[in-house]
Amino acid sequence: MKDQKKKQMQQSLNKIIYLNDPPGTNNGYKSIPGDEDDVYSEENTTVYSAEKNNPITDEVLKTLINLSTDIITVLSPEGMILYESDSIKSMLGYDKDELVGENAFMYIHKDDLKRVYSDFMNGLSSPGKSIVTSFRFRKADGNYVFLESAGAKYESDKSDNLVIISRDVTSRIESEKKIKRLTAAVEQSSNTIVITDIDGNIEYVNKKFEDLTGYSKAEALGGNPNLLRSESTSKDLYKDLWTTILTGNVWQGEIKNKKKSGELYWEKIKITPVVDDNDLITNFIALKDDITLEKNITEKLEQSLKEKEIMLKEIHHRVKNNLQIVISLLNLQSTSVDDLKLKHQLTISQNRVRSMALIHQHLYRSNDLTRINMEDYLIGLSGQLLASYDELRNSVNITVNAKDIEFTIETAVPFGLLVNEIATNSLKHGFQGRSNGNIVISLYKTGEDEYELDYLDDGIGIPMNIVNGHVVSFGMHLIEMLVSQLEGSIELLPSNGTNYKINFRGSNYQARLNYS
Repeated sequence: MKDQKKKQMQQSLNKIIYLNDPPGTNNGYKSIPGDEDDVYSEENTTVYSAEKNNPITDEVLKTLINLSTDIITVLSPEGMILYESDSIKSMLGYDKDELVGENAFMYIHKDDLKRVYSDFMNGLSSPGKSIVTSFRFRKADGNYVFLESAGAKYESDKSDNLVIISRDVTSRIESEKKIKRLTAAVEQSSNTIVITDIDGNIEYVNKKFEDLTGYSKAEALGGNPNLLRSESTSKDLYKDLWTTILTGNVWQGEIKNKKKSGELYWEKIKITPVVDDNDLITNFIALKDDITLEKNITEKLEQSLKEKEIMLKEIHHRVKNNLQIVISLLNLQSTSVDDLKLKHQLTISQNRVRSMALIHQHLYRSNDLTRINMEDYLIGLSGQLLASYDELRNSVNITVNAKDIEFTIETAVPFGLLVNEIATNSLKHGFQGRSNGNIVISLYKTGEDEYELDYLDDGIGIPMNIVNGHVVSFGMHLIEMLVSQLEGSIELLPSNGTNYKINFRGSNYQARLNYS
């Protein structure tokens, strides 16, 4: 395109340079085109006067020059401006004769001056030869535009002047710079970039592609992305990929590819269809990121996590087993004593240990080693408590409401001991002489890490010994201690049986640690 424009400019220039009969012409006379025998026969020979019939008169030439959107300039051998065409006003903002008598080099950008002066001198020493150059020229407003000029010296002994045709190529230069910047950005990108036609034939790869895959551009161009394909990727994935992009949609995914060396690597890929003005797909652009390192780290972390989960499960299992040993020792101790009161206290202690062992049992069996489903836990705890009171097993019903609430182990242990202690008091004192009874345990979430436990039974109530305004009971002291550990408050509400409302905080490991 650039060469074609230069050729057009040269043709225009030659017409101006050779307006006055170039050497070898027939002195302004012009024969009518056709067969020479016919033209010069006696019947048809006609002599035309160039002055009368030449369509390129001085007035026509002047009009053509003034109509030209390019600037036509005549310079002296010293660079003095002798003539400017009317188009200088629209292109550079100067009046037609404003620069006449000025030295043209005074308006050329200093960074271009040396090169342009060299081209100018080359033109002076080569009459008739067109010299094409581009440079920045100062406009009337002080800004610079890019001009592309074609100039030549007259082939005449009468004049050493040069005729120059210039056009504004600022938009083209800026576009070329933009393209160069974009090309450099793509070529130097840290991502692999591949451009294919609609059949998947590779038309472009950047340097990152060569560095990563080991294939050179020459090896890749004209080929197919399948040269990177490994057996690790299913055919269904490729089918989905092509279905997606051929319907004009963007495909994203991760693929395990193979380098030229045979080494496998992971890529995160985004493929975007390119459409023309008619919305027809012409190309596909793939932007790919090497995620092999991230994949390897993730796999190692997952393996490490799996090993830690196994270890934690084993720890919970062993803690549960050790607590079972404690329960067995307490049970053995209980069978060896005759004092019913002591025997009963040993049973209560077994239940306290069971409440903790049950937590570790749930964690050991759970897929989530960090949280415990409290509804499942409370149901299990209720069953264990009823099993320790044979006379009430079939007469007292315990209902649990704790849907979708989970605690971490640091909250679940004191909470489990708290419920165990309150329910033990009910079973021990609340249903004496009763053939049936009901206990309702409800747990609600009231805010961010805020909970409420409502405990209600329809028994006879809990007897309390009051000394100086304080409850004298180990069980009640234990309940108060556990509520404090949960950063909560306890309220005994009036009722026919026993009704506790306990508000407390959820997981707060640091607070538990400071308390302990």
